[in-house]
Amino acid sequence: MSTNDFVVPAHALPASITHEATRRRLTGTGLPAEDRLIRFAPLAESRVVSVPALLAEGADTAELDPYIADLLLIGHLRSEEYDAQEVVLDGATGRVFSMDLFEDSPGLIDVIPLAPSLDALARFLEHVDDFRSMRGRFAAPAGRTGPEAVAEASRLLMSVFTDEDWGQEGWGTVHPPSEWDHPLPAFWRIAAVIRPLARIAGPGQGLRLDLPSGLLDDEFGPDEMVRIEESALPAALVHEPTRRFLTEVGLPRDGIMFGMDGDDTRLPTLPEDRASSQRNPAHRHLWNGTDELPPDAEHMVVLGGLMHDFIVLIDGRTGAVHYAEYDADRVVPVNADISTLAFTVWMHSREGHLDEEHRFTHDFYHQLAETMTEVLSSVDPIACLPATDEDDYRYWPEVFHDEAGGVL
Repeated sequence: MSTNDFVVPAHALPASITHEATRRRLTGTGLPAEDRLIRFAPLAESRVVSVPALLAEGADTAELDPYIADLLLIGHLRSEEYDAQEVVLDGATGRVFSMDLFEDSPGLIDVIPLAPSLDALARFLEHVDDFRSMRGRFAAPAGRTGPEAVAEASRLLMSVFTDEDWGQEGWGTVHPPSEWDHPLPAFWRIAAVIRPLARIAGPGQGLRLDLPSGLLDDEFGPDEMVRIEESALPAALVHEPTRRFLTEVGLPRDGIMFGMDGDDTRLPTLPEDRASSQRNPAHRHLWNGTDELPPDAEHMVVLGGLMHDFIVLIDGRTGAVHYAEYDADRVVPVNADISTLAFTVWMHSREGHLDEEHRFTHDFYHQLAETMTEVLSSVDPIACLPATDEDDYRYWPEVFHDEAGGVL
């Protein structure tokens, strides 16, 4: 038991928790008081209740599945610093599930397997924490990067979940594990295949990251990559590592959330681009009549565009990457530099392919978005900083969580 764990006093343990191993866990070893994936407030505060007590006043409890009606609320999956799906316990078998609560529509409530026991759940959370810090069994690949390092880290993290004894009995209304489409619930597959993506690139020379050779070509196709001739780079772009990246590595013409502008491989400065856009009748809807440019606009080079009508700008002096609305008089940081912009676009594309196989977004959209944000923040100190004011809209965390827009 660590100093960050809590235990439930024996006298406060609900009588409906009859599973002996579960009782021992709660009154002995305990559970994490603060975890970045799950918050166990109901247990820690001795206010465990059954699912019917969570329904809205007037909801018909008879619509609840009888098995679900006996489950106990013990915590919540976390997302964006708030409580998301409920974590519920079968007090008789020790099985743990996640649950979407429909307070007014009990007949819609279903559960998804989360862990075979509280002991296993605590181990899972500890393993994810170890992976974050690359310690314990994850220390060996800590210094390695590249596709093979990503694959190895994914296998290691996947194994700590699959090596657990999930058992075939006691899952109530849920099919036994032998009938699942995947050997693991999607919540843990998100950890096992998305978190290792941070291992794809090592530290760069002059840029944050050194992307593996051919990474973007393999992801988007060689014909879809745009590289800029040295002679076509604007004089305002004096940051040499950025110049090398654009000429040697390049960026995708269409990276879904980011793209280069058309077929023109000339990169204009912001004043040049704004003047050209204002003359274009097709862009008339983007302007509100202001001609005011952001400070140091002459040093800002237009790289391309983000979804939602934002332009992407590189500070030609430092290589810092910003975005701006077409008529804005200020710019906002979006990535540390061109290498982390490329990583972000690559990671988003990778997630799309992985989601086709794993269907993360079907049940755990916001947990996926939270993981994507955490991975990005681990390699880019700028992209996911908390906003400083209402105009400091941090693009990537916001769009990752845009479930209605289907960004992930």
